[in-house]
Amino acid sequence: MKQTFDEAAWYAIAAKIGGKVIEIENASTDNGAAVCLADATGADQQLWSIRHIDGKYYKIVNKHSGKALDIISMGVVNGANLQQWEFVGGDSQMWFFEEKDGGAVAIKSALSAKCIDVVGMNAEIAGARLQIWVDVNGENQSWILTVAEAPAAPVVEEAVKVEEPVAPVVQEAAKVEEPAAPVVQEAAKVEEPAAPIVEEAAKAEEPAAPAKKTTRKRTTSTAAKKTTTTRKKATSTTTKKTTTRKTAAKKTAAADGEEKPKRTTRKTKAQREAEAAAKAAEETK
Repeated sequence: MKQTFDEAAWYAIAAKIGGKVIEIENASTDNGAAVCLADATGADQQLWSIRHIDGKYYKIVNKHSGKALDIISMGVVNGANLQQWEFVGGDSQMWFFEEKDGGAVAIKSALSAKCIDVVGMNAEIAGARLQIWVDVNGENQSWILTVAEAPAAPVVEEAVKVEEPVAPVVQEAAKVEEPAAPVVQEAAKVEEPAAPIVEEAAKAEEPAAPAKKTTRKRTTSTAAKKTTTTRKKATSTTTKKTTTRKTAAKKTAAADGEEKPKRTTRKTKAQREAEAAAKAAEETK
């Protein structure tokens, strides 16, 4: 039966009895280093990656050494011990899992189908070596897998996502300040009608000039009329005066022609002119 494992995670593989975990003895990185049980400390030599190879088979790789869980001499017999070795894709490095009661699993070799087992059934003793053995459904063949260390990369991504909303908050603050400019523009628009008011005032004053011209024309016309009337009156008066003078001359001549005694004295030039005028007046009549 194919299991589902997080290939980015590191697992601790603990014995169901005693709770001790599988580790590389003495934290060795050498090929052929023994595999045993130890108290759980979370050290890298106690952590394993379970990665799918094909079908139901997986390889089990140590975090500290990077080497795969393997069987000495590609053993298939009961009691063949476990070791670590550089992964070469051999069947002795392939494993599959079968579920057991209580959330435990049996880990079996792809080469022989035998289970990982504790030598001497000493699962509660630190340093006990591991071997393969035919499946007897024993407690020393049952293992509990727990995720000991979650992948670091997803945690970093989550932290970045939490911080991302900070940028939009700054943008919103900038948007709040943006309307200040339109307020100034509106103020400018309110002041613009002032210019037309001045123009209207100028237009209102323009008709004043024609009014003065009209007044001058009227004054000139009145003056002309007055001058004409005065001249006519003066002429009429002169004519009347001349007529009056003529009438007076006639009366004087008539008076002189009536019972005035003739003088024997010598006439003056004025008298002669008066007489000549009187005669002329008589002749005119």
